[in-house]
Amino acid sequence: MQRSPETAPTPHLRRKSWIIPAAAAGFALFVAAGARVAAIFAESMMSGVALIGSWLIFALGLAYAGTRLRPGLGAALFVGFAVGVLAVAFFGGMHMLT
Repeated sequence: MQRSPETAPTPHLRRKSWIIPAAAAGFALFVAAGARVAAIFAESMMSGVALIGSWLIFALGLAYAGTRLRPGLGAALFVGFAVGVLAVAFFGGMHMLT
């Protein structure tokens, strides 16, 4: 008995199912790690705020560019950015970035 094309297993869908969460997690780590590096290079608190803010704006621009280039990953990039910003705010509030 042959399977119809609608019920045949599609291995490419299973393979791509991890790409969206991995992109979100990877971009969140990218945002948080960049903010950490910016905080290390800061000499004072005010320059640290400016460096972290400029890093977050740069990362948001990268997420937007990624959305324009790969629309399927757009939501994952913006979710990753939001999670990264929340991590920066949480750990920055506990003074763990410096």
